[in-house]
Amino acid sequence: MARPKTHTAEVAERLMECALEAVARDGIGSLPLRSIAERAETSTTAVYALFGNKEGMQRAVLTRAFGEFADDQELIEVTDDPVTDIAGLGAHYVQWAIDHPRLYEAMYGEALAGLTPSEELSEARLRAVARISDAVQRALDSGAFRPADHATVVVSLWAQVHGLATLMMAGHLPDGADPALAAWATIEGWFADARR
Repeated sequence: MARPKTHTAEVAERLMECALEAVARDGIGSLPLRSIAERAETSTTAVYALFGNKEGMQRAVLTRAFGEFADDQELIEVTDDPVTDIAGLGAHYVQWAIDHPRLYEAMYGEALAGLTPSEELSEARLRAVARISDAVQRALDSGAFRPADHATVVVSLWAQVHGLATLMMAGHLPDGADPALAAWATIEGWFADARR
């Protein structure tokens, strides 16, 4: 008689949910596998069978976090005005970071830099910036933005919302500063002369 399969997709999902909770509470640095396994009502053997090791679990958590971030970005309706889309994507970016500070910190912190890349994680990271990348290309193609290197514009806008989110989460935004106006100033800096 065959032994029942204990390392199933359902067990993997329970482990993932418990790992996400642990990261949201304590950050990704420690990620206590034994505690996660206990909370998921399984064993560390299941963790190793399903995720390989602690680094594999960290990669899986980050892949999920980037995926959930991308899901949120994809809620923004694509319009005929790429600049409006960029503003909406930026607002959602900052709000998602504020709502998920430990996951966001894990996504763009030291933990990511120290992990061996995987195809799934790389794809999830690319998907997380796909909507802003597309909107920037449409802004360049339509003449709404002045001619510039696509990647440079994307990084400029990304750095602005990342910095804004980081300042807001840390409570370092100066009194009286309007985050929406600060973000808009960066977008406006890329306008073609005809749009100013």
